[in-house]
Amino acid sequence: MTVIESREPVERDTDPSARIVDEMLERLIPILRSGVAAGEAHRRLPDDVARALVDAGAFQVQVPESLGGLELNPLEATRLVEELSRVDSSAGFLVGNMNSQAFAMMALSAEGVEEVFADKGAVICGGAFPPAMAVEVPGGYLVSGRAGFASGAHIATWVTAYAMLMVDGQPAMTPTGPVMLLAAMDRGACELVENWDVLGLRGTGSHDYAYDQVFVPAARVAPLTLGEPNSHFSGPLYKSRLWSGHPAFAATALGVARAGLDEVGALVRTKRGNFMMEVLGDSPSVQRQLGKAEAKYRAARGYLYDTVDQLWQHQLTGEFVTTEHGIAMQLAACFVIETAREISEIVHEIAGSTGFRESSSLEKLFRDAHTLSQHAFASQTRYESAVKAMLGKPNDWLFFQL
Repeated sequence: MTVIESREPVERDTDPSARIVDEMLERLIPILRSGVAAGEAHRRLPDDVARALVDAGAFQVQVPESLGGLELNPLEATRLVEELSRVDSSAGFLVGNMNSQAFAMMALSAEGVEEVFADKGAVICGGAFPPAMAVEVPGGYLVSGRAGFASGAHIATWVTAYAMLMVDGQPAMTPTGPVMLLAAMDRGACELVENWDVLGLRGTGSHDYAYDQVFVPAARVAPLTLGEPNSHFSGPLYKSRLWSGHPAFAATALGVARAGLDEVGALVRTKRGNFMMEVLGDSPSVQRQLGKAEAKYRAARGYLYDTVDQLWQHQLTGEFVTTEHGIAMQLAACFVIETAREISEIVHEIAGSTGFRESSSLEKLFRDAHTLSQHAFASQTRYESAVKAMLGKPNDWLFFQL
């Protein structure tokens, strides 16, 4: 395995990404804070919160400038997701996840993406499993299926489907498997199936979408491969291929971990355990636990941002990221999300009975951290995927196949 070495930053013109993120955070955080409880109760972002995110351009962060997007550098995009997630993990998760959908649009023709992003308020959601079915017809394809985990289902304007091309009722095959297509469908042609009844990240509204014989013009359908992207995706940001989503999910976990540490840090200054005289913060065991949790957070955060920066410096050379970069990103995402879950468990133990009361935000953060740890992009199984790639073995994880 080749070790990826850090590079000196590539000289560029002044990048406005940090300023844009600062302004966005200042505008959005008070609005997000006011909507957390409603998002939990209704299993979706409140309408005013969703509208504020759209109006601020939070879902245009990784959309090409040529299509009206912000095309922010990935370090600042990661920071945006982390800071939003400290306030509302569901909102932060959606900003990261739905921005990564923009990268899938690289596969479409320029005509197709221009149609998708003609509305500057375009928001894309989609689920990849189980795969849909597509049948070619004059002018396009008929797409049928139902996929879960369509995060942000209520606020989306477009729904993506990952579909097997069917010929005479059977999947069209290549030597490596079925022919897979990406289709971008108008949300109005799809049926929202509300079934997001879950432990954590309730406000993401990650319901199912169903579609039956939906006609999708050929311009909005493309083979699910990573050849040369259309001309709108020529900038260095898009040299990450599809690894853009991994830091976003890890950043959400960091935000959840940071919020938990801040909350329990305030708690131990005043709370006394039952039948105890001293405040929790005076207990050596609590001090030890809190110190370990803080160190875990700082280590995980440094690891994630360093990995994102290594990839970014490579992208700035104009080259696509390599398998070695993908391994680095996958390992970092797995580690960060695993560590955030561990932090939540330490925080839960320190908080005692406060941590399991619904009146405490610590209860929600504990649920969110554990739900995030099951995400397909960075679950424990993905460590295995990364090591298969390291050892040059056949890999069933899509991101190491493209």
